[in-house]
Amino acid sequence: MEPLAVVTRNEYIESVHYGYICVVDASGKEIYSLGDPNTKMFFRSSAKPIQTLPLIQSGASDAFGLSAKELAVACSSHSGQKFHQLAVKEMLHRLGLDEAYLHCGLMSPYNEEENKRLTGEGQSPSVLHCSCSGKHAAMLVLSKFRGYSLENYEKIAHPVQQELLNTISDFAEEDPGTIPLGIDGCGAPIYLLPIKKIALSYAKLIRASLDGNDPYHKSCKAVYEAMVHHPEMVAGDYEFCTELMQVANGKLIGKVGCEAVYCLGIKNSELGICIKIVDGNERAVYPVVIRLLQELKILTEAECAQLSRWVSPVIKNNLNEPIGRIVPVFNLQKAQSSSALLGREYKKL
Repeated sequence: MEPLAVVTRNEYIESVHYGYICVVDASGKEIYSLGDPNTKMFFRSSAKPIQTLPLIQSGASDAFGLSAKELAVACSSHSGQKFHQLAVKEMLHRLGLDEAYLHCGLMSPYNEEENKRLTGEGQSPSVLHCSCSGKHAAMLVLSKFRGYSLENYEKIAHPVQQELLNTISDFAEEDPGTIPLGIDGCGAPIYLLPIKKIALSYAKLIRASLDGNDPYHKSCKAVYEAMVHHPEMVAGDYEFCTELMQVANGKLIGKVGCEAVYCLGIKNSELGICIKIVDGNERAVYPVVIRLLQELKILTEAECAQLSRWVSPVIKNNLNEPIGRIVPVFNLQKAQSSSALLGREYKKL
């Protein structure tokens, strides 16, 4: 692992965020990497665009008339806004089900305004506020289409989870029987994979979305277009994934995962990217994403200016006074060593 970002206080480095970056093409060739790309990590919610593919590939999305917005919310870690809740409810309505069938658990919405509304009205969050409710609704759609039981659909032994596992293994080019599994915060399985194989899965999604002869073409194209045309469904207002895809205007898809995982698929160059901040602190991952896209010349200066609040976020104290910043410090051509960073004074950042 390499130092990817530092946290400053009064222009001195106080903390260092270490991590990994891997950029590959659809053949699996490593274009750039920082840290050992064979290091394994959990794919987390960055896997959702790949997990959504069987919903389309099977014919389930067509059979139940799912919209592009509903496909986008299936890929989402949404912030629990009203339009997210309505999209999930509509997916369930098409099945003749209600939210009681969702097994994703309860959580407060990420969206601050919705959270304040619930508190002000004395309400508790529902399963529809859970950031993974779209993914779980999609699993129910696939289960209903296949004629599977709707009970325990989130358990690894359920056939819908086996179908998702097989799709993940196809895109990561790993034997499904050798992929270690964990349990995500929403109760569904997650996959432990080498960083370069996670990046590969995104590169292959991009390649298939562009190649009309690829057997996954329709499903990959549908996922890509759903995400880039409806980025607000993938995350929500004021969220990084939404703003990045809005600004990039069709050039890429990006999806965060818990514990500071971030994955990207780049359209024109057909690249897949995986980033992991080792300490799991999400505050570091977004500046790192922006810096990486700058170095790869995927985002222009004007586009980066539109994302300025994410480029080097300001840290404030309890008095709302700026006292430091989160600053990316890596270089794709030459990784800096931690010894060169620690104790170094930052001027004019």
